[in-house]
Amino acid sequence: MDVQRFNHRKNDHISRNTTPDNWSETTLEDDAMKIYTRSIFADQQAELYGTLSKCLPMETKIEEPFLKISMKDWKAHGDGLLEVCFKKGEDVIASCSCRRFEQYGLLCKHIYFVFKMFKVKEIPNKYVMRRWTKDVVPNALNNTSDLNVDDNDGHKKAKEVAYEIMQTGENLIGNLMRDFDHLVIVRDQIREMKEMVDELRITKPIDPKFDRYSRLIGYEKPNTDAPPTVRVPTGIRNKGRGSHKRIKSKKEQIISLKGKRSRTCSVCNTKGHDIRTCSVLKGQASVADKKGKKRRAVQLETDPGLLDEEDEEAETGEGEEEYDEVDEADDSDSEW
Repeated sequence: MDVQRFNHRKNDHISRNTTPDNWSETTLEDDAMKIYTRSIFADQQAELYGTLSKCLPMETKIEEPFLKISMKDWKAHGDGLLEVCFKKGEDVIASCSCRRFEQYGLLCKHIYFVFKMFKVKEIPNKYVMRRWTKDVVPNALNNTSDLNVDDNDGHKKAKEVAYEIMQTGENLIGNLMRDFDHLVIVRDQIREMKEMVDELRITKPIDPKFDRYSRLIGYEKPNTDAPPTVRVPTGIRNKGRGSHKRIKSKKEQIISLKGKRSRTCSVCNTKGHDIRTCSVLKGQASVADKKGKKRRAVQLETDPGLLDEEDEEAETGEGEEEYDEVDEADDSDSEW
C-alpha cells in the first residue's frame, strides 16, 4: 500500500507541476494540457496529431441544425469512411460514427479535426469526463482521515474545509507557474502561516506505523502486559521434513495401482492354489484310472489269453527280484 500511495503521489505531482511538450501550439492542445492527467494528455495529443496525417474530408451535408461531414481515415478498419455530426453555437454538439467518446470518454481525431475546421478553441465541458482530470482526487487525501473533532458533522465539515484548502493551493500553483513574482509572494505567505502554526505547537505528531495499520484493519491491542502465547498448530507437517520413504519409479507406481497378482490354476482358472493341488485335476485322474481298470477287466473276461508275462510276473512277484538286481548292478557301475 505504501508503494501504491507513493506512485500515486509521484504521478500526481508530475501531472500537476510539470509541463509536457506542446508540438502543435494550438489552443485545443493547451486546453487538454490544463485539464487532463499526463497519461490521458498523451492519448489526446496522439489524436490531435492524427488530425494532420490520418484524416481527409470528403463531403459536407447540411441537415438543419446539424452539419454532417464525411471523412476518410487511413488507419480505420474497412473502407475507412466515417461521419461526424456537428452543431456550432453556444452549446457545441459533436458525435462521430467511430463511437470512441461513448466507449472511453475521450474525443477522437475526427471530432478534433472538425473542431479545428470550425475554429473551436476549447474542449466543451460536456466532453470532459471528470475521471480523466487532474483534480479528480485532491492531493494528500489520506492525511485528512485523522482529523480530531467531537462529532460526525464536525468531522465532515473539517474534511470539506481541508479539501477546499488543498484545491485552492493547487489551483494557485497551477495558475501562477508562469508568473514567477506572484508565485514567490504566495510561497512567502504560506511560509509565514507555517511558522505561526509551528510556534503555536498545534501540529499533530505522526502516529506510529503499527497504530495506523491497526486502525486500518480494525485491530485493538489487548490491555494486558503478558507476552502473547504462540502455539504450534497440530497436524501440520514441518517444511523439509520428508516422508522417509524410498521414491518409487513409474513402473512400480503403476504396478501398485493395479494390485498384487495372484497365481491361478490353468485347469479350473481359480486363484489362490497351484495346479498340483487342483481338486478338479485329481478328480479327472481318478476317473481316468477307474475307466482304465474297468476296460482291462472287461477285456480279460472276454479273452483270458490276453494275460501276458508281465501280468503273470506282477501276480507272482518274480520280476521284482530281477529288477532289484539290475538296479544294484547299475548302482555299482555308477560308483565305480
